[in-house]
Amino acid sequence: MIPYGERRLEYHDIQGLVQHDYVELPSAVFVLCQVTDPERVRTWLAGVVDQIERVSALDLDHSRRTSAVHVAFTSHGLRALGVAAEVLNQFPREFREGMATLQRERLLGDRGESCAVNWEWGAERDSTWADDHPQPDSRLHMMVLVYAHDAHVLHDRVEQLFPSGTDQGIRELTRLNTVFLSGPEREADGQLVGPKEHFGFRDGIGQPHVAGMPPRDPNVTPADENTIAPGEVLLGYPNSYGEMPEGPTDAHGLGFGRNGTFLVFRQLRQDVKQFWDYVAACSDSQADAAIKLAAKMVGRWPDGTPLVVSPDHPKPEARTHDQFLYASDREHPDPHGMRCPIGAHIRRTNPRDSLGDDSAQALELANQHRIIRRSRAYGPPLVEDMDPKSMMRAVDNGVERGLHFLCLNAAIDRQFEFVQSLWANNPKFGNLYEDPDPLIGVQDGQTGQFTVQGEPIRCRYAYMHRFVQVRGGAYFFLPGIEAIRTLTRNPTTAVSR
Repeated sequence: MIPYGERRLEYHDIQGLVQHDYVELPSAVFVLCQVTDPERVRTWLAGVVDQIERVSALDLDHSRRTSAVHVAFTSHGLRALGVAAEVLNQFPREFREGMATLQRERLLGDRGESCAVNWEWGAERDSTWADDHPQPDSRLHMMVLVYAHDAHVLHDRVEQLFPSGTDQGIRELTRLNTVFLSGPEREADGQLVGPKEHFGFRDGIGQPHVAGMPPRDPNVTPADENTIAPGEVLLGYPNSYGEMPEGPTDAHGLGFGRNGTFLVFRQLRQDVKQFWDYVAACSDSQADAAIKLAAKMVGRWPDGTPLVVSPDHPKPEARTHDQFLYASDREHPDPHGMRCPIGAHIRRTNPRDSLGDDSAQALELANQHRIIRRSRAYGPPLVEDMDPKSMMRAVDNGVERGLHFLCLNAAIDRQFEFVQSLWANNPKFGNLYEDPDPLIGVQDGQTGQFTVQGEPIRCRYAYMHRFVQVRGGAYFFLPGIEAIRTLTRNPTTAVSR
């Protein structure tokens, strides 16, 4: 076993997306690209690599950062840039095969309208195959992620990266725009609460701390129970098993994969009106009761307050609170889901210490499946003020809106795919009966139920339809800075060890 702290993280070589959620940079766009001329792209990468944001040991003043750039590649993209086959074969199977496969459709619950053959990007169909056998889009090679302080800075930054009328050997496949949503609540300094997702709930609160990484908030010491090994996110470092994650690194963590991570991207369309209509119908159209039921489905109040801390009403001072447990919390123990239902979204996607009789062992196991989320909303909100009561009264205008779900992990199968398939989609999670995740677990052609534990009896809400559809997706590799420099040379021989 290699202790977490034996090898220091090489901040200068790790892309800053591992550290930052860029809340201070509310404007963002994700550009999906095809490599048409590898030599030109290598030249382009050589000019971009020094502009990529890196992890910073001291990042206390975010106000000076006006933009940030990151670059990630699919397996097709690494191949197009000439990475040697012997190196590509060291990557895990999930990354090499991609997300848009029949096996992963079944595993991730991408059925019906969410099948990859219906995606807007990320999949293609081979004319020799049946319509229900997709495969990843072989043209999707690279994603450039650009964050900025405002829309004008974002436009200028993208124009600098992709000057009009210049052939850089890059063909833009699609440009995925984002929005930054804020709710009706205000912080103590008067700022609106955000970011939020389209259902109206604060997003991005529950994140693990990577051992050796600077804390998100320098004023808050990361809780031991929320800290994960570096190898749960970064290649080249020991994971929670004391082993090196699978990838192109050797037993010492050296190689092309060092300081890189896998980026999972899924575009999720949200049916906001259907969601609020459902909870309203289950609450006899009583708005406050509907909001409380929605909070139970999520596990937090719309402002971010966790139900474990305050099950009956939001508490402004707890809006970003994440240092809590379920079974063994000292202040608010909730082993049986009386405060936060067992099937709530945040409890399913991170059950902490709640699965099994041994809470310490349960926490250790849960932390072996953590992910770092970097999601961004897209599309206009159903109502401008993002107030749930307004959403219940609104008429759906048919405009698409949703979430660009992005997460980082070192083992796609053991982390993202495990959480989606065995925790979110599983109707038997936590000894429940027929309860998939109320937000992302119901599959097309099926209905689910949501159980609220209570005394003297529990309450079950039935006929819950799918509120989220998958519109695109892919698995990317977010390399370390030195690995990107390798790609600017001739990687056919440079990265073979």
